[in-house]
Amino acid sequence: MLHHAARAVPWGRVALAAGLVVVLMELVRWNPWVLWPLEGAAVGLLAGAAAWCFDETAAAVVDTSPRGLAWRAGARSPAVLLLVLTWVFAVARGGNDATFGHLEAVLVQGLAAVATGAAVACWRRAQGDASPGLLFAAITVPVATVWALVRPLGDHLAVFPYGATSSHGWHISTVGWAAAGVLAALLLIAALTDAPWWHLHRVPWLSDRKRLFERS
Repeated sequence: MLHHAARAVPWGRVALAAGLVVVLMELVRWNPWVLWPLEGAAVGLLAGAAAWCFDETAAAVVDTSPRGLAWRAGARSPAVLLLVLTWVFAVARGGNDATFGHLEAVLVQGLAAVATGAAVACWRRAQGDASPGLLFAAITVPVATVWALVRPLGDHLAVFPYGATSSHGWHISTVGWAAAGVLAALLLIAALTDAPWWHLHRVPWLSDRKRLFERS
């Protein structure tokens, strides 16, 4: 399993992402009131890097091997663990001063982001997509950065709450991130166990209806 992880995981990209997360959070720690949007960029980068961990350049060969997706995902878990530990370290180093007294809430953001990236990547891998992480990261990182900078809905949907955000806004944000993490965990489990609920083409009556529609 470790041999597979050493060859399959894009360690260079993952390590670079982990290093950038630390740098971004160090900048936030230096001046959180001005540079707080970088926290959103770090969270987006975490999600993208977690998805990168499951990209498979040799999907045509690996997907037909006896080792299932669950085994291969488990082999790549050390890379995900590296991202989790990086986030915990970066946030803990910043402390309550750099997180406006909401250290636990900021921790939840990063952990949920990692879970979401891993879940989406494994789901797409179960669908046969060889490299879902690249596209996911290309979308997630800029969107998270812009959202953290603009904060379009304020307290109504405080995805990345700020120092001036109310306690209610922080609470709503934490609940939302926690819910996203739970949903991501369920999606990940479904993907790794090859749950059939998204494979609608495998349901006989739906397949028959699709064929009738195509003929008409």
